Amino acid sequence: MSAYVVGRVAIHDRERYTRYANAFLPVLKQYGGRLLVAEEQPQPVEGEWDGRKLVLLQFDDRAAAERWINSSEYQAIAADRRAGTDTIVVLVEGWAAP
Repeated sequence: MSAYVVGRVAIHDRERYTRYANAFLPVLKQYGGRLLVAEEQPQPVEGEWDGRKLVLLQFDDRAAAERWINSSEYQAIAADRRAGTDTIVVLVEGWAAP
């Protein structure tokens, strides 16, 4: 079952975040991940949005997502994301109809 990583990102150090973003895709692809959404100004259609960037990633399954999250390659670049943003990240599994 597919797994998704959802991030809400408030960028406060653009230089650090840009360095992270520039290294991000090769590491994501190395672990079989796919970038589905990376929107700095998502359009609210109901309720109020807090202005954070929205990121949505897809993996074949939870194990693949966890391998990526815990990989030394990702952790090395994530230091810049952590230093340059306030981020909320969640891992969820897709829904399969019964």
